[in-house]
Amino acid sequence: MRDADLTILKLLQEDCSLSLEAISERVNMSIASCHRRIKALEARGAIKGRRAMLDADKLGFQVTGIFLIKLGQDTFDVDRRLAKILERDPAVVASYLVAGEFDFVLIAKFRTAADYTDYIYSFLETYSDIRIQSYTSQLVVRTLRETASLPL
Repeated sequence: MRDADLTILKLLQEDCSLSLEAISERVNMSIASCHRRIKALEARGAIKGRRAMLDADKLGFQVTGIFLIKLGQDTFDVDRRLAKILERDPAVVASYLVAGEFDFVLIAKFRTAADYTDYIYSFLETYSDIRIQSYTSQLVVRTLRETASLPL
């Protein structure tokens, strides 16, 4: 990937509302060339979309929960089945298939501690299509760093 492409990606990652003119000035190229590069990056899938970064606290999401799941039985399609369940679960903002003691990590956002507690109580029912041997949850006390930015 060219340096200009990386610079464009860094700029968009910092502020996706930048105008094409502002981006082209910062990368020192014409608006037309900059536009073509952005379209090419989108076509290659390097840019998956553009969205606003929302402040969870200001929108009332005061609680972050981390859920670690250990499977009772691993199957070839367990990640696909979990992804299907997660489509119906807006509380989960990130999910990972991991190596190690646990098989999956889920990160979820809740408005209140009571919502978090209710989620724990219904956890096994929510994920009943997955054979779970055990799971544990952790409540985030303070967020030190949270970003969706890549270290370009």
